[in-house]
Amino acid sequence: MRLTLNAGLKLAEAKICEKYSQTWSGRCTKTSHCDRQCINWEDARHGACHQDKHGRACFCYFNCKK
Repeated sequence: MRLTLNAGLKLAEAKICEKYSQTWSGRCTKTSHCDRQCINWEDARHGACHQDKHGRACFCYFNCKK
């Protein structure tokens, strides 16, 4: 069996949108906890702690809506 790939084929990539977590409260110190909460409570693809102008916050990442 022989497979041939089309060099002109473009795969669709979902754009990722970042938003502050709507369910997190307080300082975000463990990305793994933020990630779990974003996935389980907010139906996000993932979450992570990042520095913002107020300190460390939990951000959730979603597929952007078209």
